[in-house]
Amino acid sequence: MAEPLAGKVAIVTGGGGGMGSAMSLGLIGDGADVLAVDVRAEPLEALAETARARNGPGRLETVAADITDPAACADLIERARSAFGGLHMAINNAGVGMQTIRETYMNDPVSFWEADIDRWQRMMDVNFKAPFMIAKFAAPHLVAQGWGRIVNVTTSLDTMHRKAYTPYGQSKAALEAATSTWAKDLEGTGVTANVLVPGGPTNTGFIPANAPFDRTALVQPDVMVAPILWLASDASDGVTDCRFVGNDWDPALPPSEAAEAARAPAAWPGVGTTAAWPGAR
Repeated sequence: MAEPLAGKVAIVTGGGGGMGSAMSLGLIGDGADVLAVDVRAEPLEALAETARARNGPGRLETVAADITDPAACADLIERARSAFGGLHMAINNAGVGMQTIRETYMNDPVSFWEADIDRWQRMMDVNFKAPFMIAKFAAPHLVAQGWGRIVNVTTSLDTMHRKAYTPYGQSKAALEAATSTWAKDLEGTGVTANVLVPGGPTNTGFIPANAPFDRTALVQPDVMVAPILWLASDASDGVTDCRFVGNDWDPALPPSEAAEAARAPAAWPGVGTTAAWPGAR
């Protein structure tokens, strides 16, 4: 019997660790081919070793690249198409957290006026500009074939406006809003754009090693796997402009029912609907 995602090709940024590694391995396990991207080579080597040990039906290629570089983003699209013969899914998971603004931010919060401008810019470039560029270069190919997926990893609403979270919260708020806009731009093309979040503090490198948390009690990266497999499948055709919460996905339910229970509109349109012109929202 054919694997559920046989013939599908995905790019996963931030694929070397945490949620990116979990999603990459899950996709490969269901037969998809994955181009995993990370700024560092070492975690990609670890991912490749794990993939070989699991011997899944899908194939893996890895690329160490700085996705804040437009040329690197454009090259990733061509690398995927050259390696696997196509591209069907762009998963924008790569990101940097508040520890890149101040390593001790949990004990020494950063007021917005204290944020270093160069570090602020780097975070915005990784968390928002890079997903835009990946989506921009991928979209023409996806639209031309009449089928595709763009999935952006953002964060919870309360994190977006949390005190002392400049610019992490704003970078993810921008990406959430962009996802909703892109979904509307893509209407009628067969290409969807959705948000996927873990649903709480997650056991990844975003939580410093010295943080006062029981890491086993955190959300685990594997909560992203079942939703991304469903989004990568034909079962999610036509589902767009939504946000899915991995921690709300009930594996005991049929996937379509689990998806319905774990989803809501992207960008919280119910928060406010006053528009500056008719038809806008």
